[in-house]
Amino acid sequence: MGKLVISLAALMAVLAASGHAMAADEHMLAWDNFALRVLNVIIFIGIIWYAAGALIRKFFVGHREAVAREMAELERLKKEAAEHLADVEHRVAGVEQECEKLLADGRAQAESLKAAILADAERQAALILEQARRSAEQEGKSESDAIRAGLADEIVKAMEQGLLKRLGSAEHQKLIDKSLTKVVLQ
Repeated sequence: MGKLVISLAALMAVLAASGHAMAADEHMLAWDNFALRVLNVIIFIGIIWYAAGALIRKFFVGHREAVAREMAELERLKKEAAEHLADVEHRVAGVEQECEKLLADGRAQAESLKAAILADAERQAALILEQARRSAEQEGKSESDAIRAGLADEIVKAMEQGLLKRLGSAEHQKLIDKSLTKVVLQ
C-alpha cells in the first residue's frame, strides 16, 4: 500500500509540474478539478485494493512461485541435457577411437596379406624358374644327345664309305668278321 501512495504522490508531482509549465505558457490549469480527479483515482484504486488486494497479491505471488518452479525445472532439464550431451560426446569419442583402431587393424591385415601374397608369388616364380631351368637343361641334354647320335651316325657312315672306297668288299667282310670275333670273345 505504501508503494501505491508513493506512486500516486509522484504522479501528482509530475502533473503539478506539467501544469506549472503550462501556466508559464499562459495556459491555466483548473487545480480544483484536477485535485478532485486525483482524489477520485485514489479512492477508486483504494476500493479495488481493499476488495481484491488479497487476490491480486495471491495471483502475483502464485505467478512468481510458478515462474520460480518453471525456472528450477528448466535448470534441472538443462543439467540433464548437459550430462546427456557429455555422455554422447564421450561415446562419440569412443566410437571415433574404435573406428581408428579398426582402420589401423584393417591396414595391418591388408599389409600382412599383401606380404603373404607377394611371398607366395615370389616362391611360385622361383619354382617356375627352377622348372624352366630344369626343362631347358633336359632339352639341352636331349638335343646334345641327339646331335651326338646324329654325329656318330654321320661319322660311321663317312667311315664306312671311306673304308668301302679303300677296301674292297672282301676286305670289308673280313674286317667285320674280325671285329665280331673280338666282341664275342670279350
